[in-house]
Amino acid sequence: MRSDLTFNDGSAYGSVSWAAQRLGMTKDQFSRKREALKAEGFPEKDHVTDLYHKSDVDAWIAQRRRIPDASAPSIYQERTREEINLNAV
Repeated sequence: MRSDLTFNDGSAYGSVSWAAQRLGMTKDQFSRKREALKAEGFPEKDHVTDLYHKSDVDAWIAQRRRIPDASAPSIYQERTREEINLNAV
């Protein structure tokens, strides 16, 4: 049996099996939910490769997040020249 090369980290595209696993589903679950996923904007397969672009799938997952990443602490935020006392350096 040939292994699915799309599970390889170097592959930019993923198979149906890869997409299902990325969503935490079996292939059968993914197939049953395909229409609902499509209605929610899940990416279509690439028409040339007949595979899913992994970045598109990851972007779809990321945009569905309900809680954004915490912003960086204020000490790491960019400051303007006026806010920095260059004479203290």
